[in-house]
Amino acid sequence: MSTDTGRPEATGTRVSFAGVAAKGSLINSTQWLINKGATAIAMLIVARFLEPEDYGVANQAIAIMSFMVFFFPLTMGDVLISHHRQFDELAPTAGRLAVGFGIFTSLSVFALIPVFLSVYPDWPPFWFGLLLAIAACRPALDALLMMPLTRLRIELKYGRIAIVDGLVQIGATVASLGMAVVGWRGVSLVAPQILGSLGRVLCYRRTVPVAMGGSFDRGAARRLLGAYLPAASAQYLHNILVMLELLVLGLAAGDYQTGLFAFAFQVAAQANTVVAYQLGVVLQPILGHLQDDRARQVAGFFRVQRVLGMICVPISLLQAVIAEPLFRIAFPERFSPAVPVFQVISLAQAVYFATGPSMSCLRAQRRFGTFLAWQSIQFLVSVPIYLLAADRGGALGVSIASALVWSASAPIAVWLCARVTPGPHLRETALVFLKPWLAGAPVFYGAWLLIGDLGTRGPLGDWGAVCLVGPGAALITMGALALFDRDMRRIAVKVGTFIRDRAMRSRRAPMS
Repeated sequence: MSTDTGRPEATGTRVSFAGVAAKGSLINSTQWLINKGATAIAMLIVARFLEPEDYGVANQAIAIMSFMVFFFPLTMGDVLISHHRQFDELAPTAGRLAVGFGIFTSLSVFALIPVFLSVYPDWPPFWFGLLLAIAACRPALDALLMMPLTRLRIELKYGRIAIVDGLVQIGATVASLGMAVVGWRGVSLVAPQILGSLGRVLCYRRTVPVAMGGSFDRGAARRLLGAYLPAASAQYLHNILVMLELLVLGLAAGDYQTGLFAFAFQVAAQANTVVAYQLGVVLQPILGHLQDDRARQVAGFFRVQRVLGMICVPISLLQAVIAEPLFRIAFPERFSPAVPVFQVISLAQAVYFATGPSMSCLRAQRRFGTFLAWQSIQFLVSVPIYLLAADRGGALGVSIASALVWSASAPIAVWLCARVTPGPHLRETALVFLKPWLAGAPVFYGAWLLIGDLGTRGPLGDWGAVCLVGPGAALITMGALALFDRDMRRIAVKVGTFIRDRAMRSRRAPMS
């Protein structure tokens, strides 16, 4: 007899959390890969109907929203995961706190819209105000989403998360296309995200049993807030750091330069988000289960980071070398100034991939103070650098400054996660980043030279660069890394087995 407990299977007394992580990441990333394919196609179409300024106004509204959400409701879920053994005891109080924070934040943003319009007097007031009002709904929806999503994450039920998120994302993509076609400009970039959040709330709260009964416990509230406040502060700073380039550009360089950066970032971050962000969602609850076995936790963390680097670095280098032919094929000429910005952001993704799992590890270790200190120092360093870069170089200057800052910050985060155990952690941290770069740099340098030659041969040469030369270089790099890394070979075998089994099942289905 089998039961669907949502817990990982054990061999003897040891639970195969690595297997759960691989399977959970594969399920979630497969869903995201399918949806990101659809999103990429939609992005190509949406770009035909929008101007760079539309991307600037829309993303500035989202950036301001991040600036305003200090009490991020979903961070309460991270606190619950780090106290997963007391989930039923703490859940009613945590749910009420999250809802209170979410509603308060949404109402605050609504009330401050006139202030934001006065800070940005040169921006289109109707569209900017409307987008701020739409974005203001997000915290309240996230608060309602927190409890059911946290329960699913604790129970490691990634299949259900993948199904719901996949269906919602498809709906949001279709909505974005429709809004762009009918002339809703920046609304087509912001409103679908909010509709997607509403869809997730409705689906999760209807299908996931969450006990909201019980009285508000002041003692539990003090325990939760003791962990939540540093965690929320750290998450707030991280959210600001992710949007800081846009906030600085919006104030210092106007909507056009902001739009160039926003568009380039939106395109460049798609691929690595599939892998790194989804693995971060999967990783935190698993590392939380290992919080009493720090040696095993850190070893698993480094294994994940090494495999991530061997996937994300080749993808990032691929994007950088095919940027010019890709933009000539896919996007209108008015977006061509975003090419160098896209290249720099793509190269930055080759180090940024490590931040998601690092944040998950620090949360699972309950080291919220360390998380806060890391992000506080980065924020204090970034602000003056970005302001100077925006003033001197616009979108390109800020993208270069951002790449340099994250190139220092991401390795520091990996090292901080490992410091809880003894060992040669500086060496292991360096290998996470250096190994894929050493393998990929000569391959992609050759690909870059060949792509430059193909660029002189017209559209056929561009298609060859995007479809053959760039992907070929990425596959060669990943293959070379797999030859010398056991974990990479194991992942490749598991992915191949998973695809083969699914194909066999699909062939048997019509016969049954």
